[in-house]
Amino acid sequence: MEIKGSHIQSKLNVFQSAQVLGKNEDTLKSEKSEASTPRLDRVALSGRGRSIADAQRAMAAVPDVREPLVFQIQTDLQNGTYVFDNQKAAEGILRESMINQAALM
Repeated sequence: MEIKGSHIQSKLNVFQSAQVLGKNEDTLKSEKSEASTPRLDRVALSGRGRSIADAQRAMAAVPDVREPLVFQIQTDLQNGTYVFDNQKAAEGILRESMINQAALM
């Protein structure tokens, strides 16, 4: 082993590691340089992926509860002026059920 330069301690450390692991100095150097080189992760989204991400962001911006509507219904219930339409509720339930069934097919 030839030692050149002022980094004697680092050369000795490489040599000692090689003896312990049973590897030669060149193998250790190449492994060390590969380990110290950072690998950059990259993500590329397709057009469809970008559309899905945009839709998810839009859905996150929509509130879970429509506060003004809930407040109006609460007020109507307290005043006794709320009218429940059984027919409209049944139609909404059936429409949602058909949409869910179509999505499964």
